[in-house]
Amino acid sequence: MRAAVEQVIQTASKVLGGVFTAREAITILATLTRDAVPAARELRATDPDRADMYRELILVIGRELQGRADERPDARHLRAGIEDLAEVLRALE
Repeated sequence: MRAAVEQVIQTASKVLGGVFTAREAITILATLTRDAVPAARELRATDPDRADMYRELILVIGRELQGRADERPDARHLRAGIEDLAEVLRALE
């Protein structure tokens, strides 16, 4: 259940670390988000402490990505990835 949420977090973190470009990550995130959203809702119901921890991680990663969005040539792809993160974030609330 939580694996999909963790994979979304890891993928977004790899964009920050330069392992993936935003263009590469967008495909991965789009696929993972479909599974991560229902998993995040279930996690919120069954393990609220972990859901809160993941929520905080996503907030920090999302803010960092947002701060970099305007200065990158792949900003359009980065913003799409941020939207995927936001979708998972809302499911964790």
